[in-house]
Amino acid sequence: MIKLICLYLCLSVAVLHAQRQYDVDHYLLEVQFSEDFQMLKVNEQIQLSFTDTCSVLALDLVAPKNGKGMVVKYADLFRDFFEPPYLLEWEQQNEVLMLSLRRVFQKGEIFTIHITLEGSPQDGLIIGQNKYNEPTIFADNWPNRAHHWYACNDHPSDKATYAFFVEAPIDYKVVANGSLISKSSKAERNSNVWHYVISEPIPTKVAVIGIADLLTKDVGQVGQIPILGTVYPKDSLLGLSSFAVAPHILQFYQDLVGPYPFKELNNVQSTTRYGGMENAGCIFYDENSLNADLRSTHLIAHEIAHQWFGNGVTEADWQHLWLSEGFATYLTNMYIETYEGQKAFNKQLQSDRIRVINLYNNGFHQALVDSLTPSLLDRLNANAYQKGAWVLHMLRHEMGDSLFKLGLQQFYTNYQYQNATSQDFAHLMDSLSPKDLAPFFNQWLYQSGHPQLKTRIFSQKGRQYLEVTQIQNELFTFPLQISIVEKGTTIQTLELLITKRTQEFRMPNGVHAKDMTIDADPHLRLLFELVK
Repeated sequence: MIKLICLYLCLSVAVLHAQRQYDVDHYLLEVQFSEDFQMLKVNEQIQLSFTDTCSVLALDLVAPKNGKGMVVKYADLFRDFFEPPYLLEWEQQNEVLMLSLRRVFQKGEIFTIHITLEGSPQDGLIIGQNKYNEPTIFADNWPNRAHHWYACNDHPSDKATYAFFVEAPIDYKVVANGSLISKSSKAERNSNVWHYVISEPIPTKVAVIGIADLLTKDVGQVGQIPILGTVYPKDSLLGLSSFAVAPHILQFYQDLVGPYPFKELNNVQSTTRYGGMENAGCIFYDENSLNADLRSTHLIAHEIAHQWFGNGVTEADWQHLWLSEGFATYLTNMYIETYEGQKAFNKQLQSDRIRVINLYNNGFHQALVDSLTPSLLDRLNANAYQKGAWVLHMLRHEMGDSLFKLGLQQFYTNYQYQNATSQDFAHLMDSLSPKDLAPFFNQWLYQSGHPQLKTRIFSQKGRQYLEVTQIQNELFTFPLQISIVEKGTTIQTLELLITKRTQEFRMPNGVHAKDMTIDADPHLRLLFELVK
């Protein structure tokens, strides 16, 4: 390691700000493993443009610990063909690589950093075995674990294009984001170098490589988009059968939202720690999740939906995670509604609502836009997924089906290959609706919880009344549908506007309390909890 000379003088000022003084435009990663797969060498080139003046650059990179981790061996800076590159001084700290640039760069200047790293990653790029005890290497970056194996700006707000040059033994296959440009032989090492390029900007969380004994087959095509299935050879029948639904799902989302954002789609059996990981154009699925049944179909639908929301449009920061997970959950539900029917759709909505209620009643009381939960992994819960989906479902009924779908399309079109916030989405949908949607978004995005309702029927002066009380801390305003049921038969459905802590509503003439029951929200349009 080259020791720092001047870096420490400005470190205390720069470290808090350097992360936001640049945008990464492109990563080029050359990846090579030792014969036993235990040691990794990465040569990377990072093309950046400055967004402010900068003399000290901070990149995310986890420092080695207990003999594990990536060690920087070399770093230089290259500006243009008229100047030779020059060596940089660096310091690896806990999770930051500090680079002294040796002069002050100005806003708008573009340059390329070259870094060589060696070691054994602690995380992020997982070196292990699959269920058949065969060697595998799969990147598993979510949420911000890419900086365990290469230097980067490991945040969803900084999207970049990628080129991968991955060397693997001749008997192994390499997968990565984008299109395979070439596969060249290195006979002296009995290996191949696989070159992939993705020309659409993506966040680090979904930029991946994988190396294993894999079999790839075409499973269909939608327009000019080839759709592949990549599986362990021993699981080829079941795995490829599971992926047979992918073209149908992709076409559904294209019709619903807009053009698929990447040039191809590869569905890959892997060792990801998640059920599925929505890597851009190269989705990784847990090796045991592919059973050619409805459950795996729903998983595939969820991960493919992420290609539009999460990858094509990416949340600007982690508190807006629902723009990824809630959207993928609800788009999956809309797929179920279209191809499995209303009954299956309603069953899914009911299941999702129960999960939201259970999470809240087990002590998770954060708003949907959640900036308070410290652990990013802890935000992978029913708040981001199922509550996010329910908010979209309620919004669909607020706006009407046609305007809601138009809003999805415009949101995707306006922010494709960019980042968006919850405010961006709310503002766009509000601009399309004749209703003022600000109260809807204010309560459902920024208030915690959901309506918890107590109801009772009572008589007064010969008339029947329904009393509705909100018992949760935050007050919500919402339409509540109720069906009046007498002797097992629905005789009338009413829509009540709930605006207060306690409200009373007079029931229609001819309704008798002793024969009457109330069915709250019979058409599944409200995220709420009925409390005894």
